[in-house]
This record gives sequence, C-alpha cells and structure tokens, in this order.
Amino acid sequence: MRVATRAKTQSRRTRWAARLAGGGLAAALAIGVGASPALAAAVDPDFVEGNPAPSCPDGSLSSVALRVTPSDGESQGFDIPIPNDGTGHIDVTFSQVPGSDPDTQVAFSTSGGIAVNQATVKGGPNANRYIYDTNAGFPNGIQSDDGLISPINPGGQLPTISHVDFCFVSSPYNGT
Repeated sequence: MRVATRAKTQSRRTRWAARLAGGGLAAALAIGVGASPALAAAVDPDFVEGNPAPSCPDGSLSSVALRVTPSDGESQGFDIPIPNDGTGHIDVTFSQVPGSDPDTQVAFSTSGGIAVNQATVKGGPNANRYIYDTNAGFPNGIQSDDGLISPINPGGQLPTISHVDFCFVSSPYNGT
C-alpha cells in the first residue's frame, strides 16, 4: 500500500507542478503581449540601422524629405509644393503609446492632391521606414496612417520619436 500511496502522491505533485508551470508560462505570455505596443500602421516597417539621411525614393515630388519633430503633442500642418500643380497639405500628430513615454507614435493625414509614399520614423539609435508603394498595395502612396513607431531600443523600450521624414507623390485620390 505504501508504494501505491507514494505513486499517487508523486503523481499529484507532478500534476500540480505541470499546472503551476503552465500557469506561469501563460502569465508570462500575457504580460509580454500586453506590454508590447499595438501596431496599427497600414504597412510593416523596414528596420533602418542608425540615423538615415532624409532622402526620398525615385518618383517622389522631391529628393529631400520633409523632416518633422514632435511639438508637445500638438498637431502640425505643412504645405507641400506640387511642381506645376499647386500645393498639397499634411497634418502630423505625435502621441503616446499607452504605458510608454510621450511622443512614441505618429499619425498623418494629407489633402490637396498629395499622398505619402515613404515615412521614416527615428527614435533611439535606429529608425523604421514605412514604404507605401505598389509592392505594399499602395501604388499612389497613402493619404493617412497612424500607429507609426520607431524600433524598440536595446533596453527593450519604445523610445521617444526624435523626428519623422516624409516623402510625397501626387495623388489622384484627394484632389485639390
């Protein structure tokens, strides 16, 4: 009888150990998922090491990007010249990803015949580049997007954005 009791006790211990380990794993997973920022951007970003130059891809309205820095959580508006076709406009808003520092995500919206074909978000030691082109399903750029963030820093934190570089194309979707 002792052998049977001992086996039964050991089996209970094993079951409880498995339950506790499973519970700990589930809790760690929940904390990890809850702590990571929710990306809402229309495209996945490309990681760019270091501080990239504010240059635009071929086909953009300009070879040099519009550089925008955070402004205490206020929206900022900029007029963008369209060669031989007037002026477009972009509104940019920096905000806080819940649980992180201020100015950790950015949103934009365009009007007046332009769209964004590339946005590079710099924060910490590196940048994320969001490309809105034919390969991403946006042959004429995109009028608006939100939830753009910089890469997670080496300390595992979402850094404050230092600046965003925007590139533009003429767009048939949001006329003058």
